[in-house]
Amino acid sequence: MEAASPHSLYFPDGIYVYFDNEVVLNHVNHGAHIVLCGMISEYNKVWTERKGVWNLLNMVGKEVMMKGFMVGSYYNHFEEFVKEMEVQLKEGKIKSKHKVYNGIESFLESLTSLFSSSNVGKVILQVTP
Repeated sequence: MEAASPHSLYFPDGIYVYFDNEVVLNHVNHGAHIVLCGMISEYNKVWTERKGVWNLLNMVGKEVMMKGFMVGSYYNHFEEFVKEMEVQLKEGKIKSKHKVYNGIESFLESLTSLFSSSNVGKVILQVTP
């Protein structure tokens, strides 16, 4: 018996919307929407050295829409976002993954983690207790 993939365990009905993670392309539903933003680990690479998405054919057969965006295009929604996020955070509906680096001496390590794809979530550099 073959073990179920983690994706099928967490998303037994497939995925309709996801944010910037090519691994789930194997599990998207017909008509899914993909939001692209960030990809900071690729910023400083020459374009010929950047890693490409390896399973885009899934998007064709499932008629998936992929769209990139830049946060600067949405500054006019910032106040609305802050109000909504405050409610979501207070209600415990938003959970965050983060890694805390302690002390200014950890600055280079914390900065490097942003560009190495080794980090999941937010990077926090705590310089005072």
